[in-house]
Amino acid sequence: ADHEYNASTFTARTITSTLPDFYSSVTGAIGALRGPLHGGANEAAMELIERYATPDEAEKGVLELIAKKALIMGFGHPV
Repeated sequence: ADHEYNASTFTARTITSTLPDFYSSVTGAIGALRGPLHGGANEAAMELIERYATPDEAEKGVLELIAKKALIMGFGHPV
């Protein structure tokens, strides 16, 4: 289910409105999904998770990121 009217849904619907074949619509939507603030956000969240070997390391690392006011993918939206 969509969280909102996101980039890939918008792209698919816009392309589909021009009546192309199915594959063109899906290809366009996948292209929009690839961006780092949409589908690519999942990759960034996984990279963060894989960075830590133990829960203690993760807690320390995330607290450091929070102190730096760094963007933490997977918290809030865009994932």
